[in-house]
This record gives sequence, structure tokens and C-alpha cells, in this order.
Amino acid sequence: MRILISSFIFLMVVAGLRAERTRISFNFDWRFSLDGTTEAAAEGFDDSRWQSVDLPHDASIAGPFVKDSLGSDQKNGFLPRQKGWYRKVFTPEAELQGKRVFFEFEGVYRDARVFLNGQEVAHQLNGYEGFMVDVTDVIKAGAPNVMAVSYDNTDMESSRWYNGEGIYRDVWMLVTEEVYVDYHGTYVHTPLVTDELARVAVQTEVVNSRPDSVWVTLHSDVKDPDGKVLQTLTSTVPVASGEVYYFKQQAKVVSPRRWDIEHPELYEVVSRVEVEGELSDLYRTPFGIRTVEFTPEEGLLLNGRKVLAKGVNIHHDLGPLGAAAFERGFERRLEGLKRLGVNAIRLSHNPHDSFILDWCDRNGMLVVDEPFDKWADQFFGQGNSFEAHWKQSLEAFLKRDRNHPSIIIWSAGNEVYQQRSPRYDFGVPMLKDVYAHIRSFEPSRAITAGLHPSRRSGAYRSANYYREGPPEMVFYMDVVSTNYREEFWPVDKANHPQLIFMLSEAQVGNLGNEWFNFDHRSSVGLFYWGGTDYIGESFGWPAKGWTNGIIDWNDHWKPFSYYIHSLYSDEPMVHIAAFDNSDVRQQYWNEVQLRYQPLFSHWNWAGRDSVDLYTFSNAQEVELFLNGRSMGVLQVPEEYYTKDIRAYTAEEYDPENPINLGPALHQKLTWRIPYEPGVIEAVSKIDGKEVARHRLETAGAPARIVLEADRSEINADGQDLSYVTVKVVDKNGVLVPNAEHEISFSVSGAGSNLAVSSADMITDAPFVADKRKAFQGKAMLVVRSEREPGTIKVRATARGLRSAQIEIVSR
Repeated sequence: MRILISSFIFLMVVAGLRAERTRISFNFDWRFSLDGTTEAAAEGFDDSRWQSVDLPHDASIAGPFVKDSLGSDQKNGFLPRQKGWYRKVFTPEAELQGKRVFFEFEGVYRDARVFLNGQEVAHQLNGYEGFMVDVTDVIKAGAPNVMAVSYDNTDMESSRWYNGEGIYRDVWMLVTEEVYVDYHGTYVHTPLVTDELARVAVQTEVVNSRPDSVWVTLHSDVKDPDGKVLQTLTSTVPVASGEVYYFKQQAKVVSPRRWDIEHPELYEVVSRVEVEGELSDLYRTPFGIRTVEFTPEEGLLLNGRKVLAKGVNIHHDLGPLGAAAFERGFERRLEGLKRLGVNAIRLSHNPHDSFILDWCDRNGMLVVDEPFDKWADQFFGQGNSFEAHWKQSLEAFLKRDRNHPSIIIWSAGNEVYQQRSPRYDFGVPMLKDVYAHIRSFEPSRAITAGLHPSRRSGAYRSANYYREGPPEMVFYMDVVSTNYREEFWPVDKANHPQLIFMLSEAQVGNLGNEWFNFDHRSSVGLFYWGGTDYIGESFGWPAKGWTNGIIDWNDHWKPFSYYIHSLYSDEPMVHIAAFDNSDVRQQYWNEVQLRYQPLFSHWNWAGRDSVDLYTFSNAQEVELFLNGRSMGVLQVPEEYYTKDIRAYTAEEYDPENPINLGPALHQKLTWRIPYEPGVIEAVSKIDGKEVARHRLETAGAPARIVLEADRSEINADGQDLSYVTVKVVDKNGVLVPNAEHEISFSVSGAGSNLAVSSADMITDAPFVADKRKAFQGKAMLVVRSEREPGTIKVRATARGLRSAQIEIVSR
């Protein structure tokens, strides 16, 4: 039987600690198979022919794309839905007497069953929900143990987007003393915040698993962002055997440093649990001090200051990595969105990986956190009703996420069916139940739900559709979130001035001009759908996913990305994007007419007399130059660059022609330029002074490959990634936009090839491969570090091109 390296690490760590919890990664050295056997849980089962894998692992992303004649699996991006098993043998030789041993699974998609030494110790239906397993009475110290995990992802209705499958998030082994802080057992919030003083309420759940009652002392050290202890709260109580005791303490912080978008200051509570004078557990809880208010007059107030949420929606997959939850993948994606000017994300429509929330806490990104989609059995599987499971799942979601200052509002669900049905009283009773349950665990935040598309009493496209009035649920919501239906706001606001509106989903098919469709002064803001392209929710074969994202699924900006950047960012910028109106496509989806306009940032238009261009800029004016000759100057409308969008009244509102100033403003930034090869350049100015410049140059024949790693040094922890952008360029280094060479990769040394990709959603080429065709001159390789330091050598070759090689250091 295999004795794993991680077992020895576990031995050394536990042996060196007597009273503090130990948490180590359990991600490495698993065996995996798509074998449907029911015998794999047995200790003596032979898994020697199974595949060796490390976590996080998406068992579907390596599968072939399969066209379904019924089109029923376009939701899953035409990737397979399967059953599978994972097994791991480990030997904890440390002394475990008087300890508690747990395993935390952050996510297994889906219908997971966990076995230890042949005994089933956990069953989890919801693949997006993390769970903790107590194995104290099953684990064997000083002897080999066998953990086996099965999953079943064959339910075709479990999700409306690509979900991935298998153990796609981290697994941890946790060892504690017998008196310890419970799983996600702290709740820290600030019921009073002023410039002079903040009150910090600390609730700590401590478990006594000893056979006798004990006196437990809890010391809670409140630390400022610099790590200085400001106050220590101490409580001593008797805790009975088997009891979970809820300590409630309160601290004062003088002159608090606010958590904000620009200055995300993080405090910390360090919980020290003592039993009879001996340290029994130590648990850390970061938190922030800030105020969040929603008002009908100003929308969102963060620390008393008006903030417009400039947001996007994101799903949980990482493009070519599938659902495998690599921290560096999330970090890279969020960094790109922040550079775009995004200050808020809606985590649609399920619990996302906890690293995302940690990153948002540290980097000042606002979050709309959402546990459910349709209030249906989808996450729990056919035959497992939503009504029977939602409360337990919601509780787990809230306990995990409630300490994150980045979360400004809970979303109770998305496009729920009940809002349209008289059978469910149009969703009102269900909404009340969900609201009450949320407030019982976390009363400090406002709550919303994404509504679409109905009006009062489920009306849709009736004769008086626009004047029907809002759906019944809005009158029981703290903030009214609507998907794609901002056209209702003027008349609803006129009739019900108490309502506070947020555009929880705004389409980008109209070039993002929904930005101009609502009153920025009184509204919370908007969240474009989607922030990135993602797998699944395809419009049909051969597309493998959602193509209307702002950024592609490799996290490379599209030409269109720069338009959203011009709206969201205050940093002066300009960008050139060419288009052909004959390429515009229309798609009716989710009750919305989507318009898709392909855009291109290159200057290779041989055979054309002229080229239509957009210049995206947030400055006052743009001047365009072709081979050094001025093509003229266009003024940017004041509303556009000042971002001062006025209120629209109900009287101005025409239900037959809803207000949309976006296209009118945008057309003033449109050019028709005679084509000649060379250089075209856009220069943007404020008060007559140049503030930004963008240049396109005609590319010649493809000559060589260029490799650009996003990081030349990564961590030798088996989890870190380097994203290598692959470009086909001419002899002068200019990207060749029509290059489609098949590029082969070799990765050697202290890393491995995790995935290859391009932005092409039509191709059937797999993500797990050693070659990829360039698309619009580009491709991508994702390199994963090994657990030993060294140099990773990456080489790319293609017929007819000069090869390229780079080195990445893994430390």
C-alpha cells in the first residue's frame, strides 16, 4: 500500500503541537477513476490501475465535447456528466489520543459520499456547499487508512451552466483538542460605527467533546490592521459534555480605520480557548469595520459616501481549467476585473470558492453573495426537493461567509419561478421565509433577490405590460434587483418612491450601453452579464459556452473590454476597435434580445476601401491619425466622460421606445477611415492635453512565436500557476490577427502542462492537450508547479514559425 509524503508532513506537524489546531492540505496523491463500481469504498480494493491526480481536480474538463442531438446539454458546454471515485491511502502515525480529527471538503460536485476505512462518514448533495466530516472515531492512528470519495454528476438538471465534477475544491485535514471552536464558528460584526468609536460584537461557538463538563475560558484578542492587540475580551463559563456554547463578547475600537474600496483595512479577532489554564484551540477571524446603507435617494452608501456599484456577474469556472478552484486562477481573474474598473461582483448563482471572498476583502471589491438560483431542486438533484434542503444549505452558506466585509448584501435567489406563479402567491411567502432565516443567522446586512421577467401577478407581455406595476415580491425586499428590466424603473419609482433599485444583470450585447439607461444618483448600480466568457449556457452547438462576456475565458481583454473600461475607470484611456455592421448577430435569450457586434483591434484590412472604427475613451476628445495624417477630432459627450447620468422621469418614459441614450452617445465616437496599410493611432485629450494613446500597426507574414508568462516566478507548492500567453507575430513583433497555426508545447522540469486554450469557443479541441491552434493570432498555456523547487522550461513550436522557449522559476 502507498505511504504518502503528506502523511509524514502530518506526522511532523502534529507531533510538534500540543494545543493548537493543525490544518494541512490533503490535496495530493489521490487515485481517480470513472469506474462505476460500488466496491471502491472497501479498504482492500485494488486501485493500482487508476489515474494519479492532485486536487483541485475537475473530472469533466478533460473529457471530449459531445454533440447531443437533442441539444439538452448545451447548458454544460457539451462536456460529459459522469460518476467517479477518488481514493487516498495515508498513515497518520502521530498520537491522536485525546484529539479530534476532521476532514474539510470545500466542494465536491455533486452527490458526494465520503468513506473512511470502508465506513460512510458523510453524504453531501449540494456540490457547491463545503462540509466538515468528523472522523475521530473511525481514523486509525499508526496504521494505513483509506479514504474514498464518490460523486454522481449525471443529473442533467443540476445546473444551468457548466458545473464541473469531482473534488474540484481543496480538501483539508484538521486536528484539534477536544474543546475547540466549531466549524465556521465565529461571527464578528459592528453594530455601531462612528468616526470616534466602533463597537465590535463577537460571537464564538465552542464545542466540548470531552466526556465531562469543563470550565472554558475564551480570550478574544482584537487586533488592528497592523497586528497590534487593541483589547482582549475574556469570558469563563462551564460547558457541559457535548454542548456547543455561544460566547457573546463586545469590544470597543477607538478611531476605527474603515474598510473601504480604496483602503480595505482588515482587523482580526484571535480566539484563544483555554481549559483549566491550558490552551486548547486558537482560531483567527479577519473582519472589517464599515457601514453599508441603502437609501431611495442615493442608492448605496459605503461609510456614508455615495458609491455606484460598477459590477459584473461571474460564474465559478476558470475557462480551460474548468471548475478546478486554483487560487491563482481566481486571483488573476479578479485582478483583471479590477484593472477594468470593476468595484463590485455578483457571485452568481451559488456559493463560490472562499478564496474569492478573501481576495475581495483584501483588495476592496464589493460583493453580492448568492446561495441559490431558481429555488428549485437543481443543486440537490432530482427527487430531493428544495423545500427539504434549503434551510440547511443556507445556514452553511451564511456561517461560512458572514464575516467578510466585502459582502454588502445577500441575494436570496435568482429569477425564481415562484414570482410568476399564483400557486406560490407570487413568491411572497417563500421570500419571507428565506429572509427570516437569513436574519436569524446574519441580521446586519440588507437582502435582495434577482427578479426577472414578470410584472405584477406574473404579467408578461400583456397589453399594459409596462404599466402593470412591479411583482409582488419587491414590496418585501430591502433592495429591488432586476435582471435586464431597468426600463421599468422610472414608472415604478414614480408610483413607489420608497423602492431602491439595483440592476443585477445588464446585457453587454448592446455594447454595454445599459450604463446610460438608469439614474446613477438614486440607484445602487449595475452588474453586467457576464464579466467573462464561461463554459456552458451555450446558444447551441458548436459554441461551448457563453460568448458575450466582457473578457474572454482566458482572461484576455477583448476589444469590447475597453469600452466597459472607458465607462468604469477614471484613468484616462483610449482604444481603437474596428467593426463590420454586416457581422452583427441577434439572439433572443432569457426574454432579452441580445445584439452581438464582433470587434477587432488590428489594422489588417487588405481588400477594403474603408474601415469603420470605434474609439473608446473617457477623455474629452479623440483625434485619429493614419500614417501621421490627422483624420479629424471627435468630441466625447459630457455625460460620457463625466459619468453624470441624470434621472429619467416617468413622464419621459415611452413604453414603446424605452429610453436608451447609449447608442446615441456611442455613435458620436464612430469613424469611417479610408484603408491603407501602416499605422493608425488614436490620441485622447483633456483640456487640449494628450492623456492617452493607442496604436495599431499592419502585420506582415507570420514569422515566429512569442511566449509571455504572467509570472516568471511561482511557488513550488504544487498549487501555483503561471499563465503563458502565446502569440504569433511577424518579423517586427506585430501580432498577426489571422494566424491559425497549430502550436505544440513541451513543459519540463519543476512544472507540468495543466491546460491549453484559445478564445475560440467553436473548436472541439480539448483543454487537456499538448497542442492548440492559435485563434486571432493567440493561444494560452497554463503551467502548474510541482512540489519541488527548480526551473520549469516551456517550449512552443509550429510548422513554418520560429520556435520560442522561456523559463519559469519555481521557488
